[in-house]
Amino acid sequence: MPPKKRVFTLALYGALSQLISFAAAAHNSPPGTFIIEAWGGSSTRGVMAVREGDRLRNIVAEHNEIAVLNQLLQEKYGSGVRVINRGAPSAQAIELLNGRYKYAHNPPWQEAMQRSDASLILLNFATNDARHFHFHDIEEPYQVSPQRYSEVMKALIDSAQAKGKAVVLQEPHPLCGRAEKWDVAPYAARLEAIARAEKVPLVSQYQRIKKMPDWRAMMSPDCIHPSEQLYRIKALETFKVIEQHFGAQLAALHTRS
Repeated sequence: MPPKKRVFTLALYGALSQLISFAAAAHNSPPGTFIIEAWGGSSTRGVMAVREGDRLRNIVAEHNEIAVLNQLLQEKYGSGVRVINRGAPSAQAIELLNGRYKYAHNPPWQEAMQRSDASLILLNFATNDARHFHFHDIEEPYQVSPQRYSEVMKALIDSAQAKGKAVVLQEPHPLCGRAEKWDVAPYAARLEAIARAEKVPLVSQYQRIKKMPDWRAMMSPDCIHPSEQLYRIKALETFKVIEQHFGAQLAALHTRS
């Protein structure tokens, strides 16, 4: 087969596979709705540090990424689209597999996906995986190297897709100050490779934000969590990816409603 024809065939196959996955996922959702579940750590939850005198305190920002994403999607596609925030501060991806630590209240991932009405799953993990691997401050099976992270993320994707869910991966944002030594970069690189191998959409955040000349000024004072300004920038990028891959289906849902 000529190279150009082979590339076209592969692209067509990927597009058809995504549509089939979408249709199966939509079948699980209540009629007239498109539910998105966002799973991740504290940046998914929307944590932001605020300074009070000489101390920092964490709060959940009102205009966090998931809240802004929900607003953007509903403004364009109607109230039938809903983003549910399943973020758990300090959570690692591996904790979802068996319902441990920050996701101890959650059933194991396969069961959670079986119960879920979501059409689309957002996965945003890496920061806490890098942190625990750097400090080795958790039991050894949960000290997740970049290689192990790849395996965990693939397992999460495969299980979600097996239950009829579409999946979008979200890169972590860069860290500054003392948190830079956690070295999130290898995890972001692994995520890019996983997205290519698994043929799932990727929200590119790490290098994109790092190239912004003033990105450190848009972090909250702990240099770990974004400010509301940066959360909005992240939300706009996630919205763009969702619109690119699922916009036609969302528009059709809005028309029917």
